[in-house]
Amino acid sequence: MFPESSVPEQLTDDPAVSVVDATSQAARSLQSLLPPPGDDVLTEAPAYAWYPWRRTLVKVPGPRSYRRLRLDRNRHKLTAAEQDRASALRIGIVGLSVGHAIALTLALEGLAGELHLADFDSLELTNMNRIPATLMDLDLNKAVVASRRIAEIDPYVSTRIFDDGITPDNIDAFLDGLDLVVEECDSFDVKVLVRQKCREAGIPVIMETSDGGVLDVERFDLEPERPILHGLAGDLRIEDLVGLDRAALTPLAVKVLEPAKVSARMAASAIELGFSVTAWPQLAGDVLLGGASVAAAVRRLAQGRPLPSGRVRFDRDLWLDDLVDPLLEERVLEPAATQAPAGPAPDTLSDVDLVRYAAQQAPSAGNQQPWSITAEGGAVTVALDPERTSTLDLGHRASLVAVGAALHNARVAAASRGKLGPTEILGSGEQLSARVTLTDNGVLTDDFDPADAAELPSILSRSTRREAGDASPISDDDAVRLGEAGTTARTRLIQITDRDEIARCASILARSDRIRFLTPELHQEMFAELTDDPCTPVGIQVDSLDLPPAMAGMFDVLRRPDVMALLDEWDVGAALGADAGRRLVSASAILILVQKGCDSEDYLRAGQTMQQLWIAAESLGYRVHPMTPTFFYALDDTEAHGLSSAHGDDLVALRRELLDAWPVADDEAMTIALRISRVV
Repeated sequence: MFPESSVPEQLTDDPAVSVVDATSQAARSLQSLLPPPGDDVLTEAPAYAWYPWRRTLVKVPGPRSYRRLRLDRNRHKLTAAEQDRASALRIGIVGLSVGHAIALTLALEGLAGELHLADFDSLELTNMNRIPATLMDLDLNKAVVASRRIAEIDPYVSTRIFDDGITPDNIDAFLDGLDLVVEECDSFDVKVLVRQKCREAGIPVIMETSDGGVLDVERFDLEPERPILHGLAGDLRIEDLVGLDRAALTPLAVKVLEPAKVSARMAASAIELGFSVTAWPQLAGDVLLGGASVAAAVRRLAQGRPLPSGRVRFDRDLWLDDLVDPLLEERVLEPAATQAPAGPAPDTLSDVDLVRYAAQQAPSAGNQQPWSITAEGGAVTVALDPERTSTLDLGHRASLVAVGAALHNARVAAASRGKLGPTEILGSGEQLSARVTLTDNGVLTDDFDPADAAELPSILSRSTRREAGDASPISDDDAVRLGEAGTTARTRLIQITDRDEIARCASILARSDRIRFLTPELHQEMFAELTDDPCTPVGIQVDSLDLPPAMAGMFDVLRRPDVMALLDEWDVGAALGADAGRRLVSASAILILVQKGCDSEDYLRAGQTMQQLWIAAESLGYRVHPMTPTFFYALDDTEAHGLSSAHGDDLVALRRELLDAWPVADDEAMTIALRISRVV
């Protein structure tokens, strides 16, 4: 490599030297990267790579920008910090047949900053069924062939060639400064020598055997007394092998291979050595798989993930024996879709059954229906069921709102039959319930508007509509009507209609939703609320989520906790809240119901008003979708912080941001947030 200012004139002036400029394309590509590179990358001086075997001089970006561009597609399989650690590794590879594929893979993935390559042999035509070389490389030392290939991929990866292979005289120089050795040679005595020296130096050894995808890991850095080759051939030392001929070494090598476990074709070939085949058979696919397997092990080292000593098999033939038709599997494992049963006709129900059925149609967080509804002596009681709760349902406040909505429905149903008598609120906290008494005198109670009795068809057909809206504004008349529905002596309504304010609210909810995905307990509960069974009355039907195609296609990925853990570790995942933000931005308005008081009865009574507001919005032609942020039912910063051990501070900040934008008094609390929208 030459700095741009010090390229030898004999190269630039030589007409036989080709000059290639790779920096123009690189400069354009750097501008498109996410996240954008810093000035240290954008302003880095280029350099020149000289390839004498090609008589070519290539102008390339500087090392930081070259690496940033070339390895950009590694993210997020490797984070930036993991890539930095990987790119600093110094790895030795002994044997450049299988080792060529390994060296190539390590270089492609940026898993080494320096490679020591050892092989005494030259490339022959019989090697080219598995070594990705060309006819122009014939008769070159195999280590040289690999080194040139790597240099043409990444001129900043340093290679050191040992073209005598590994000997007792050069092994110390070969191992000097290495973090890892990959051993792929054919000589059994060299295998033992390498391991004995690595054990003394505390250097781990990896070996890939191109039959059945066998990968061996020997962590001499962690186990300085570990027997060589797992002790399969005894506790070997190189001194024990001096003077032994091939006939004596072969039985030891066979023990290490575990002959009962090698593939049938390899075992049969071993019998035929010297008869119908001249050497051990090797296939390019097996060799390339070895490169991938070793690279996976090296990635684990760079990532600080567990990589214990041991042996594993990646046998593709066995895997292919287990091919399963996913369409057939789906037909066998999944029952045929069943149509959800239609609700009963109201006029076929008795008075009490109608009241109970209407109460059950109330909305609840996650459609968990956190109530028990009983009938006794001409009265229907709706009681909080504290067992049907979630982490977000702090103090059962969301459930109490749902019980209030169920109470409103019960009263409407009783009034529709002219049977609404007194309503009593009983108990408090987890013991809270409400009883609706049915009478035969046909006189409605004073606290009920007779016109609301006509709501029965609306409450029975009420639904949550999650599809995106057209962002059309609400009219002044609709705003007045909604304000009337949401305003009582104990409640008031915040109507967010300004597009900038809606966008601000959407941003808060999107960031809040991201935290819900990334917090293990909240993520688990979120997906536990979902169901594919159309016959179950509890839970949210997946089909009703109206997910955009991209998100629907990733649904099984989104439900995986291991994926969420990685996104959290990488401090990314903005896409997790993007759908919620998109839906909220499409709203005609966002309605935040605010109540006086924070006791259980206050939430229950506010739930009655919430249901009236919902029905009023639907009667005006709007589709209603409750969208409450993760922290919504926290009454203070301490409660908000406790919802997520890793993101508590973020939830506190989001809660304050919401209250700064739409404040509530000290004696008030938010009841629910509803997105209302129209769809063309």
